[in-house]
Amino acid sequence: MRILVVSDNHREDKILTEIVQTMRDKVDLMVHCGDSELNPAEEPMSNFKAVKGNNDYGLSYPNELTIDEGKETIFITHGHLQRVNFSLTPLMLAGEEKDASIVCYGHTHQLGAVYDHHMLIVNPGSISFPRGQYASIGGTFAIIDARADKFIVDYYDRQMSTIPSLHCEFSRK
Repeated sequence: MRILVVSDNHREDKILTEIVQTMRDKVDLMVHCGDSELNPAEEPMSNFKAVKGNNDYGLSYPNELTIDEGKETIFITHGHLQRVNFSLTPLMLAGEEKDASIVCYGHTHQLGAVYDHHMLIVNPGSISFPRGQYASIGGTFAIIDARADKFIVDYYDRQMSTIPSLHCEFSRK
């Protein structure tokens, strides 16, 4: 199963439209981890399973989603309610409570992927306003390839090109 994960575009709809047009047929599920600031019922957001971020005022997104897709349970949240700027522990506990195999979050605008407590935890970074060590890339999203024996995470830039130096693989054993 292939899952596209994007977050924190902050009203920039053009880049999401490009992602949908380029990647929709290459993945099984598209997830948005909040702070889209766009109407969930309209294009491009209607293509995503999406949650509410701390800047999604007055928009009807849920604070979190749990999706059972095939053999995977995917927990999606923005992360601000779990205070991910300070620690991933509350996020991990929420994921464990949902029996998640994959946890997706945003908020920090910093990409990252770890495998801990039998959960893949992925932040795709911000597609529009990246921060941290990889900010110079200029915005990222992730594609997770969930296989029976491992997770593969690849990050992509705004030109829809993979970033080989950020390729990650995590054994599920």
